[in-house]
Amino acid sequence: MQEWIKLSIRIGTFGFLKEFRPEDPYITSYLTGPVMNINETVVNQQLYPIATYVSLFDLIIVFLLTDWLKYKPVIAVNALCGVISQAILIWCRSLRAIQVMEIFYGTMTACEVAYYTYIYVKVDKQHYQAVTSHMRAAALTGRFMSGLTGQTLLLLNIMDIAELNHLTFIGMLAALIWAISLPSMKHSLYFHRDSENVQCNDISTDGSIKIENVNEKKQHGKYKAALFRLWSDFKHAYTNPYVIKWSLWWALATCGYQQVMSYVQLLWTDIAGKENAFYNGAVEALYTIISAFSAFMFGRCKADWSRPDRGELLLGVLTLTEGSFLLWSSFSHSIWEGYIVYIVFGALYHIMMTVSNSEVARHIKSDSYALIFGVNTFISLVLQTSLTYTVAADGGLKFNIREQFVVYGSYFCCLGILFLCKCVFSILFDRFNKSSYNL
Repeated sequence: MQEWIKLSIRIGTFGFLKEFRPEDPYITSYLTGPVMNINETVVNQQLYPIATYVSLFDLIIVFLLTDWLKYKPVIAVNALCGVISQAILIWCRSLRAIQVMEIFYGTMTACEVAYYTYIYVKVDKQHYQAVTSHMRAAALTGRFMSGLTGQTLLLLNIMDIAELNHLTFIGMLAALIWAISLPSMKHSLYFHRDSENVQCNDISTDGSIKIENVNEKKQHGKYKAALFRLWSDFKHAYTNPYVIKWSLWWALATCGYQQVMSYVQLLWTDIAGKENAFYNGAVEALYTIISAFSAFMFGRCKADWSRPDRGELLLGVLTLTEGSFLLWSSFSHSIWEGYIVYIVFGALYHIMMTVSNSEVARHIKSDSYALIFGVNTFISLVLQTSLTYTVAADGGLKFNIREQFVVYGSYFCCLGILFLCKCVFSILFDRFNKSSYNL
């Protein structure tokens, strides 16, 4: 077996373990249920927004530290934060403790950038697409097994919702141990490249190296070169209108997607009551496997997405469909309709993200994907933080959960209409240019 495949399996195993969280589909029921007994409004306005704020604050720092510390320590911190957050859920009962848990959960989310960028340093550029698909597949498989395991244990009355936290704790502890066993990196993409050489002005006239200056100059030159490479890759990507277009959808859609994923269980609770979240695990497993299959099939679809009547039309139609389904769920009183919306919404998002990621990757420098991933995620978190503060958190409009989903549905409808208008404009502009050329 080739070395890059072995490494892909090792980091993929970590991805599987970190996503094995059987409690996640029932977290709102746990927080609002008899064990924690926290009011739904408090969960909506004072708990869930914290993770979003922390992720935004941490992400830019984590991205730089990930490269500087050469990945492995940040991957370990990712798992450690998961262990701590689960320990708090199991053994603490105060609202203040759960707010601290949200801080660790937000940090864990921010540290995921290390998982998605670690392997790019170890493998050749020709394997980037393959290892990226392996990492996403591993994480999705972990989520699938998580939902399936939680649902099975509840159906067989082996565990209740509160006891699923212990299983999640074990999964995160296993992820931490596995992270520590990962091979360390000698190099990184920016701060520790494999090409740092002694400069000629560090050589004395008799041919010996000026030892007292070389370390300081080398360190200064390394940081300066790293910042230059960061800026060069950033400029190369974001001066390309095509990359900007797909990155714009990426950031805007991910903002809305993460918001829906964070608050959808509150909507289900409003629709069906606290005691009717029994099938959340099965729905999570079904959503994950359908999304993975849909994304895989679209990844194999050979199409020229640079054509506006394909790429922009796809984004416009599917995003508008997502918005319409979310609006439907905001007025629904059937939990099964809510589940259907969740599955369709998630599958459509992963289809479009597959296309978006591949199109961005095709038009940037081959080793700058980690940077663009971080920047787009950061922009998404800025937007998500603004949206969270405006419609959900204390200090904003404090909409109830159904009103929030009206906002989220309208948000996706507007985004879909924007890309449909861009599609029409691009087609008309191309035809006008062709007719002018023929004249």
